[in-house]
Amino acid sequence: MPKYFLTNKTAIIVLVVLCSVLQLFITSQGIGMPSTSVEWSILLDIRLPRLILGLVSGFILALSGSVFQTVFNNPLADSFSLGLASGASFGSAVAVVLGLSFSMIAVSSIVFSLLTLVLVMVLTHQLFQRHEKTGMVLFGMFINFFFSSALYGLVLLNSDKSRSLLGYLFGSVGAVEWHDIVIVMPVLIIGTGVILSNARAVSILRAGDTTAASLGIHTTSLIYSVLTAASVMTAVTISMTGIIGFVGLIIPQLCAHMNDRFPIKLLWTGITGSLAVIFSDFLGNLLLSPVQIPVSVVLAFLGLPLLLVITIRTVRQSLS
Repeated sequence: MPKYFLTNKTAIIVLVVLCSVLQLFITSQGIGMPSTSVEWSILLDIRLPRLILGLVSGFILALSGSVFQTVFNNPLADSFSLGLASGASFGSAVAVVLGLSFSMIAVSSIVFSLLTLVLVMVLTHQLFQRHEKTGMVLFGMFINFFFSSALYGLVLLNSDKSRSLLGYLFGSVGAVEWHDIVIVMPVLIIGTGVILSNARAVSILRAGDTTAASLGIHTTSLIYSVLTAASVMTAVTISMTGIIGFVGLIIPQLCAHMNDRFPIKLLWTGITGSLAVIFSDFLGNLLLSPVQIPVSVVLAFLGLPLLLVITIRTVRQSLS
């Protein structure tokens, strides 16, 4: 493996560890171990679950974004641009309004996420057959606007639950509890297992459905299985964090240069996504302390310039 890539990966791991330590042990007096029972309680019941959810959510969003971009052969495809994130957040908000349990909130998020994915795929195939990449993002944006407006309507109609509902508009990992971790970890393990077990076949899809079929790959079942796994993981994450954009869109682009087999590249993309989320969360806690800036806001400021570059490059390639 070239030293350049090894150095990059070493830096990623070092930064993940450094950000994790700072998240857990930094205080207004500096960095140090807890000395009282209250401080230990803050560490174990607030900071540690927050860190774990940040790592897990970043991994899931980046991994899923890479899957969407590969399957659809579209560098602008991810859970946010396809409308899945807003659909999942609206599904979670509906469950909150109905007073459903934590597990049913995740189920509602999954249902709305899958329905959104099916809707985008069907509309794109029917109306944008010659320009599917453009149509897919356009329909995703329309769905984003619709569900965001509908979610804001729920906030206005349910003022007693407005704090909980607004959390789905501004993605954050700050309201996590241990029962959230218990739910998301099995989803992470199973979903990642499904994607990695099909990773080699997914990478062949980039050469086209005809090539994949000639190699004995059942493209339809493959696409449905990996898209379902990515959508379910994303939906469960969003049911706990709200909408966190740019991770699934930007991180796969930054990791595309890694000279690894596709399954290994997927793992490193996920780890880099974890770094992006916990670093943004750390900045959000630090910049205007004691005010906490939601991680989605920090990621928006960091990701918008990169998104502009990617969009311009994609448009130029489609016109050439």
